[in-house]
Amino acid sequence: MIKNLCLIAVFTLGVFLVPAIAANTPEPTACGIVTGADAQTFIGGPLDVKESAKVPTAEGASSYKSVCSYLGRGENFQDMLTASRGLDITLHFLDTADVTAQIYETSFEQYRQRINSPDLPFTNATIAPINGFGEKAFLLEAVTDTKTGYRSALIVFYKGRVAGSVAAWNKPSSSVEMTKTVLKYILSKLP
Repeated sequence: MIKNLCLIAVFTLGVFLVPAIAANTPEPTACGIVTGADAQTFIGGPLDVKESAKVPTAEGASSYKSVCSYLGRGENFQDMLTASRGLDITLHFLDTADVTAQIYETSFEQYRQRINSPDLPFTNATIAPINGFGEKAFLLEAVTDTKTGYRSALIVFYKGRVAGSVAAWNKPSSSVEMTKTVLKYILSKLP
């Protein structure tokens, strides 16, 4: 009898405590998913960070955007494309997967239309869908540093209710491979 009462008490506590614990779990941010230590592993260190942790968006009541940028210590955030190494992450946490899919499709179309615009800070751009990164993803690759001819990569993706973009580089290493590695890590941390 006492054993049964203990089981009921444990079950009752579990029913009430699990939702309370889940409600207190902080919402994810880009810098929370890829910490400074993680960034140093991916692109080397030491690094400076610039963060906009949780900016509300118009896409839904609980939707927000989170941006996290890491650059080599002392490099200029205003001129990121010429930095020797960097990691730039933008994540949109949205209310529904449908909204996420719409944002992704709109982004793909906008990038596709603009990649050859003379107003952009890069040249020789290519854009192509890629598989294995969330539900859908595309890779934008372009020469971003005209002095060295270095080609940077940006991957735009979505998975469930999260859409985002990732760019990672450590010149002269391949930006494409580094960006893919970081994105795989991010995707492993998303619901």
